Amino acid sequence: MSTAVRILVEESSKTAEARRTAREMARDMGLDEAGAERVAIVATEACTNLLKHAGHGQILLQSVAEGGDAAKLELIAIDQGPGMKDLGRCMSDGYSETSSNGSGLGAIQRMSRQCDIYTLVARGTAILARWWVSTNGVHSQSGLRLGAVNVPKPGEEVCGDSWGCTIDGSLQVILVADGLGHGMDARLASREAVRQLHENPGLSPKALLQRVHESLRSTRGAAVAIAQVDCQRGKLTFAGIGNIAARICDGSRSLQHLVSLNGTAGHQCERIQEFSYAWPSDGVLLLHSDGLSHATGLENYPGLVSHDPALIAGVLYRDFARGRDDATVVVAKGT
Repeated sequence: MSTAVRILVEESSKTAEARRTAREMARDMGLDEAGAERVAIVATEACTNLLKHAGHGQILLQSVAEGGDAAKLELIAIDQGPGMKDLGRCMSDGYSETSSNGSGLGAIQRMSRQCDIYTLVARGTAILARWWVSTNGVHSQSGLRLGAVNVPKPGEEVCGDSWGCTIDGSLQVILVADGLGHGMDARLASREAVRQLHENPGLSPKALLQRVHESLRSTRGAAVAIAQVDCQRGKLTFAGIGNIAARICDGSRSLQHLVSLNGTAGHQCERIQEFSYAWPSDGVLLLHSDGLSHATGLENYPGLVSHDPALIAGVLYRDFARGRDDATVVVAKGT
């Protein structure tokens, strides 16, 4: 489950807003003052880069719970500007393609626990900065690596989409739900679907979807997709109702669109069925709500598949979001 804030960076005044929001989220998650200040500095540098190099862009700040006391704070800066011809050179302090002092990208890298950047000339740049929060200071990374973007429709305070993941032995289950409509009622429906996932981690996708369908009868209902990945056996099992798009990619090439049946979980559902697919060793799973175009894919992004799943999600959101709906994209790939 994640909580996200989107800031449209179109003028310099947005830098102060991003800095303040980033510091507050860091403190709320439990980072100390020094850690919160590092997050604030990264937000400032990211906004400055967006304005100087692209003219405008977006900052996505999201906190992601990972079970137990573990959580992470992520900042994703995205633009559709000129991109960078030589990323390595641009990362060096003192180098700048504008009149600035050139410390922006270097500062972002130093102040982050993890940093990843993807850029294409004439297509834009995406930057991911991440910080981990837990009482023991350690985060685990088993099974698939997951990344997501989950943002509300413009003008709405909460997102009607939700997503979640559980791990049960060698099986990893990912659920994405798009509550009918927008706002709090849609959010309540989608979060109920995620709650069912966490309360029933051992169920098959079909059985879990049936449980979700029954639990959503008193809500607006939702489109729901459930993918169970067994990396050891090279198998993916999938069940879906409604218009959550799902596909398996082998590298940057789309291999298989996964089948969801018509209907709305909690209301109209003639039947529930699950389907099995081969899961390649270097497979990438893309799941997204209809806040993104169904043309979403990795084919036109050379090298993107090798990057962090959250950065992949940020790039796909940037280029395929419809801009008039809640939007969620979840990316899963092998460790």
